[in-house]
Amino acid sequence: TVKIYSHDSQRDINYFVVENADALAYLANLGTIPIHIWSSRIGHLENPDWLLFDVDPKGSTTENAVHTARETVKLLSEIGLKSAVKTSGQMGIHVMVGLRPAYTYQQARDFSEIVARLVVSRIPDLCTIERNKALRKGKVYIDYLQLGHGKTIAAPYTVRPNPGAPVSSPIRMAELKPDLAPESFTIKNMVARMKRLKTDPFSGAINDQQHLEPSLKLLSAKYKDAGLG
Repeated sequence: TVKIYSHDSQRDINYFVVENADALAYLANLGTIPIHIWSSRIGHLENPDWLLFDVDPKGSTTENAVHTARETVKLLSEIGLKSAVKTSGQMGIHVMVGLRPAYTYQQARDFSEIVARLVVSRIPDLCTIERNKALRKGKVYIDYLQLGHGKTIAAPYTVRPNPGAPVSSPIRMAELKPDLAPESFTIKNMVARMKRLKTDPFSGAINDQQHLEPSLKLLSAKYKDAGLG
């Protein structure tokens, strides 16, 4: 474990450091079902390993979440960034961009906010960045604020404690379609699925250590062209 002070809790918290299969088995033996992880690792805790867009369809539909996630991936591609996508294991979709761990959480979050605002400007009838649920008016919420020091997300391949034991499943871009059914990825079919795919769709979120500077120039130009700044 590693001891880290939590400003929210006003105390030190001992976090598990999981580096191998034995550590995962130890967590399972404790009765852990969902595993939530930081967006950075020991050695660079202040520098995230990815950008994160948590596409949350609560109050909307999975189909609208898929359209929002696809538009996010499309915009990221237009500015030269490769994405990895996974289901949250519940209703949401996580769009992630592997980063060189050289940016602060604030820098990464500021970049993500510009992306999210531009996506909303493109499909305003489908999505929003409004945090207040009562003001979302049935739109998909793009949560870029979940990227933060000490904030966690459902780990890839973690099981969720819901009926059917759904799994937070990395998916290929070709699977990000309107008929996507996140609940169909379960503990019962995940092993067979990964054997069939042979490669891990999530690997880019770890291995694609991308730079933001070239993309920031392109993003800024698009932002101004859209009349946003």
